[in-house]
Amino acid sequence: MFLNMKSVSSQESYEPYSVQVLKCGGEYGPAVSLAWNERLNEFAELYYYLVVIRNSQRVIVVNTGMPEDYSVFDNFVKSWHPSCRIFREPDELPRTALDRAGISPAEVSTVVITPITIYTTGNLKLFPQAAFAFNRKGWTDFWAPAKHSPKLPPDIAMPRESREYLAGEAFGRIQLLENEDEVCPGIRCFWTGGHHVSSMALSVATAKGTVLTGDCFFTYDNLERNVPIGWAENLQEIYAAYDRIRKEADIALPLYDPLVMERFPDGKIA
Repeated sequence: MFLNMKSVSSQESYEPYSVQVLKCGGEYGPAVSLAWNERLNEFAELYYYLVVIRNSQRVIVVNTGMPEDYSVFDNFVKSWHPSCRIFREPDELPRTALDRAGISPAEVSTVVITPITIYTTGNLKLFPQAAFAFNRKGWTDFWAPAKHSPKLPPDIAMPRESREYLAGEAFGRIQLLENEDEVCPGIRCFWTGGHHVSSMALSVATAKGTVLTGDCFFTYDNLERNVPIGWAENLQEIYAAYDRIRKEADIALPLYDPLVMERFPDGKIA
């Protein structure tokens, strides 16, 4: 059976969390993906980050990176344009990046997935003890999409190995999050949509204030100029999410912007 999120008490005390991003590859693709109807003839790099959220009580990881063999994804991206490609250095494999950050996959208590796509779901089997937290609306959309809902090919949304893992060994560790919910004490989530139906944002209590991350804004520029991402499925949802993020975040953390590593050396956000 699925885990019951309401079994976690919001009154439980907790220590402020640290937040660190780990680069695990990226893509070189159309720059229009970064900003709606802009840079139509350009290309740009995006990074794929894992986010490690931890204190002495628990370790949370946001997303799991691409699978070891990501050729099907590379071919999918190259179908956009011959210049497009996926890249990842050997030391950017998720297990290697976690090791470098001092994290054993076995100690991770929860893995949060946003959105449901191959660069977030590619390594679910790496985490043998973790609960896998998805937004309930996005989970339903993946398995039973509405007739006209935008759809990624199944293997681009979630590799077969990960689908089988969730349906088998990890079935009892699936957590379905409501549109406003608590992942664990000190970490809350809210549904954003905008990019995909499965898109959500996480609000993390740290010593530096609220760190707020999500996939509905690819870069700092999206929030700072209030320009929607180019790969938007719903502009109204995007604008509503940006408004809320700017109001609630002390530190906004985009999940794809290479500038994150410049603004925060070693990816240490808080």
